Amino acid sequence: MIGERTLRRQTSLIEIGIRISILIIFMVSLGACAAKNAPTEPPGSLAVRFQSDTALFQEGYAQLSGDERPVDYSRAREAFGLLINKYPKSKWRGYAKSFLTLMDDTQTAREQAEKEKQACIKIKALWELTQKECRTDQLKAQSELSRLNKENEQLRQESVQLRHENEQLKKNIEQLKRLEIELQRRDKIFR
Repeated sequence: MIGERTLRRQTSLIEIGIRISILIIFMVSLGACAAKNAPTEPPGSLAVRFQSDTALFQEGYAQLSGDERPVDYSRAREAFGLLINKYPKSKWRGYAKSFLTLMDDTQTAREQAEKEKQACIKIKALWELTQKECRTDQLKAQSELSRLNKENEQLRQESVQLRHENEQLKKNIEQLKRLEIELQRRDKIFR
């Protein structure tokens, strides 16, 4: 009995070994066929360096984290894009798509922020130009006001001087009238 059991066990182990060997040979031949039909990736590309979806996801994430190296959005985008295209059933596909969407949204936000920054710069330049024009106008107005004040002061002084002259002329006329009256009276006396 023991011999029979051992014999059956050995036979089943041999059958299992043969089946495993056939399976390995089959898988190797399938892999060889797939390798012959698969497009060859250029040397140094992410597809060559990272052969699994997990490795591609980790590379993309590492490019975004910036812990050990500077953040590289283009390399992260390349890794996530390759993961999505090469591994359509990967558990990381949804995360990769989310990261790509976030990177797109971030890029859009940066572009919008840059546009707003440029608009602010233009507005600031216009504001400064307007301020300069206002200061120039104020200086012109102050200069004109100063000129008008000087003219007004001159006119006032001339007016005061003319009043004095006018008063003097009135006095002279009065004196002349008195003299004429005096002359007429003397004339009457001497006639």
